[in-house]
Amino acid sequence: MKRFKNSPVKGVIEIGVLVLCLFMNIGNVQAKDLGRVGPVYPIIEKTVVLSKNSQAQRDKPPTPLTLPVASVETKHFLDLTYTVPWDITDAEGNIVYTKGYRYNPLKHRRFRTMIIIDASEPDQLDWVDHAEDAADPMTRIVITRGDLAAVSRRFNRHVYRLHPQVAKRFGIESVPTIVQQKGAILAVTSTPVH
Repeated sequence: MKRFKNSPVKGVIEIGVLVLCLFMNIGNVQAKDLGRVGPVYPIIEKTVVLSKNSQAQRDKPPTPLTLPVASVETKHFLDLTYTVPWDITDAEGNIVYTKGYRYNPLKHRRFRTMIIIDASEPDQLDWVDHAEDAADPMTRIVITRGDLAAVSRRFNRHVYRLHPQVAKRFGIESVPTIVQQKGAILAVTSTPVH
């Protein structure tokens, strides 16, 4: 008897075997408590209802952030060092990081330079063409206002919108601003456009 690779009978038999296997295993499915290994911490994630509401918030277009134009050059430095507030242990209870351990991500990873501008101001768009590190494809261009798609086409790269929490965390109070790594700290420099 000749066998055919794409026979419809073969497909029906395969589906039948699959359904039979599924029905045979239904009685064996059980849930059981596997116990607890290591320390347990409280759940801090939002509930499903809150998550759905936050998803609806994310689907709305972001409100443009309005920042004043820099009139004088200002510079401040930001240290991202994090201090562990309690001992961190593994599953066996061995201490991995002790309370007070200090970690600075800038000692282990390179921070991508960010140039923050108001893209609704043509002079700031022109300023980016001559800004330090702007030609580097790893530099992020971030806008407070303006058309993301148009700015992306102009600079031939992905452009981001400045989130208010990022502006607060980095202390960005005017535009244009450059955030770049200087050793183990970040330099946040606001420069007037001339």
